Amino acid sequence: MNPPSEAAYSLEIVARLSGLDAGTILSYVKQGLLHASPGTDEDESFDDETLRTLGQIEYLRHACGVNEDGLKLILNLMAEMERLRDELRRRR
Repeated sequence: MNPPSEAAYSLEIVARLSGLDAGTILSYVKQGLLHASPGTDEDESFDDETLRTLGQIEYLRHACGVNEDGLKLILNLMAEMERLRDELRRRR
């Protein structure tokens, strides 16, 4: 049995849920900070991971004053940490 697929959200829904305007979200996509769901156009479908990442970006920008380069570095490090955690769980 396949696990249930995650929800897919339009750009408008992501904007509404995040409180950000669509232009800001698309700017984050263009900068490589966010990604659309696989197999979709950048402005058509986003998933739950997009919403989590968007929350992290906004926190880092506003609470910590992190710039675009810093955001890329931090998000890459967080993704690598998660990958390593998954690998460690598989080995146990």
